[in-house]
Amino acid sequence: MADRSRRFTATVVGATGYSGAEIVRLLASHPDVAVVRATSERRAGARLAQECPWLDTDLVLESFDPASVDTDVVFLCQSAGFGMKAAPLLVGRTRVIDLGADFRLKPAEAFQTWYGMEHACPDLLEEAVYGLTELADPRQIASARILANPGCYPTSAALALAPLAKAGMIAGTPVVDSKSGVSGAGRSKTDCDYLCAELSGGFRAYGVVGHRHTPEIEMAAGRHVRFTPHLLPFARGIHTTVHVPVEDGVDRAAILEAWRRAYAGRPFVAIQTEGWPSTKQVLGSNRCVLAADFDPRTGFATLVSVIDNLVKGAAGQAIQNMNLMLGLPEDAGLPRNGVWP
Repeated sequence: MADRSRRFTATVVGATGYSGAEIVRLLASHPDVAVVRATSERRAGARLAQECPWLDTDLVLESFDPASVDTDVVFLCQSAGFGMKAAPLLVGRTRVIDLGADFRLKPAEAFQTWYGMEHACPDLLEEAVYGLTELADPRQIASARILANPGCYPTSAALALAPLAKAGMIAGTPVVDSKSGVSGAGRSKTDCDYLCAELSGGFRAYGVVGHRHTPEIEMAAGRHVRFTPHLLPFARGIHTTVHVPVEDGVDRAAILEAWRRAYAGRPFVAIQTEGWPSTKQVLGSNRCVLAADFDPRTGFATLVSVIDNLVKGAAGQAIQNMNLMLGLPEDAGLPRNGVWP
């Protein structure tokens, strides 16, 4: 275990984006870790509170200089292609958590197939630990020099599916139907498709065939899936509905028991047995709430998983992994309660 008499330090690279700013917000309440450096290439020299006025912080944004990083952990909160260039300059001097996609898919050929770019450091990709915290080996997370933080859609889908796949309950290809708030697209988007006026009053599917999160869901869940994401006109949250053909003898009680066994003692997965969960009940929290039912007429189970895409789907899970990497309690500094109304 870590020496809790000392305070660990963190650098957030890309601190003005939604995920980076959320890490700063959450670590402000962490008992053992403080953000001491925050970077932004576009806004270096500005106060972070000026760029993110919801944050009460004195941090001044810097340009990212890997050679000057002197903190215990670095969060890379940038889009695909950044992490694989930055991480080799950091690994060995600090612990690295990449919230981008660069270290999620193995081997390097799989990354190139789905992301359309050659991987810059395939050896480091092979070393990286994939950190869907509840499904990973905590010993591997604890010893990781570089950790790939999962995507938000794979987190919500795999937490529902993986225990059923492991128990041999699934009889065919699950259909994963996920709906996300627009913050999942990131803060820097300028395309008019993401403007409130364009989104309000409707919603749409996108990436219907070949979405980049499909192989990540399959890797984490242990099954081929048919995945379709949708963009909805609200700020944050993911609601995933999974339609699963199940083996004979599998019913709702068996599904709930599989979840209970898989997540016993895990603080951030809750199983709801009455009614269906809403994204609103997890906003601002690091919880995933699961619910299920079974239709004997069709032989399909319906699984519902809700998360806050910016917390359990990004910043919160990154901190959850960081806690294990630093030998701290898994739930340190992380909220279980949502924000209501």
